[in-house]
Amino acid sequence: MQNMLVPPTEQELETGFQSPFVIMNAGVFPCNRQTEGMTSSTSIAVSFKRREMVILGTQYAGEMKKGVFTIMNYLMPLMPKRDLPPADRALPLHASANIGPDNDVSIFFGLSGTGKTTLSADPKRELIGDDEHVWHPKGVFNIEGGCYAKTIGLTREKEPEIYDAIRFGSVLENVVFDESSGKVDFDNVSITENTRVAYPLKYIPNA
Repeated sequence: MQNMLVPPTEQELETGFQSPFVIMNAGVFPCNRQTEGMTSSTSIAVSFKRREMVILGTQYAGEMKKGVFTIMNYLMPLMPKRDLPPADRALPLHASANIGPDNDVSIFFGLSGTGKTTLSADPKRELIGDDEHVWHPKGVFNIEGGCYAKTIGLTREKEPEIYDAIRFGSVLENVVFDESSGKVDFDNVSITENTRVAYPLKYIPNA
């Protein structure tokens, strides 16, 4: 999550986080399916009253970022106050975005794995973000500090910006690699086709 969220400044830590949301990730611990209302061994539960999120039964890192996005979907339309007219409210988007030389913003909507990260990483445009944004009357802004790209079949020839973002500090998930050389086989989907890499925005040259 250090790669995925916007890091707070020292001043924000001192003044703006009196009651933060806390994520408790116990992904290796399954839910008790005998519990009333529980139909699966996996659960992502959010309490806005207690400002807590509990993740059980899944080790997929995307659950944390999507959990934060769920929270933002609730909070952002109510900011800075609840009685704003609809046209003045902030709209959270599951989309990527970039901006051109004429200050023209492009927004790419799509489900996970449909190409938002690839389309937004255009070397001729500046990257705003690859997955979660807010559309506001004053513009579009990213609510994340990094990207979470799919790596299945990844090559430098096809997606050079994403390929070159895989360096020290990036986190690969669900990939298979050669233990002697450390080389990753991006075509190997023996674990899952949902292979991922998380890297900070600064790893993209035009972000």
